[in-house]
Amino acid sequence: MLQSNTVLSLTIDLLAHHAFNHLRDDEISALHHLILKLQEPLTPIQQSLLLTFWNHASTAGLPAPLLHRCNTILMQLGRSPMEMMEVEVEMY
Repeated sequence: MLQSNTVLSLTIDLLAHHAFNHLRDDEISALHHLILKLQEPLTPIQQSLLLTFWNHASTAGLPAPLLHRCNTILMQLGRSPMEMMEVEVEMY
């Protein structure tokens, strides 16, 4: 399966991997509604709006390849990459 690197497809992937579950219900609803209305190619305003959601994504538990693809896009657009949230594990 070919991995898509578009902002829209990566936003859908982030949503599928629960990166936005910590947001309020109305914010998640707004994101779902926005995704349903959008189609490629995105306008710069639409892309910027989706990337605003990326700023609030939780990276804990995201697959490394997905995080890498998102960070690649962000850096290509001159934005800061998503920070990797590390999960602390106590060793006994």
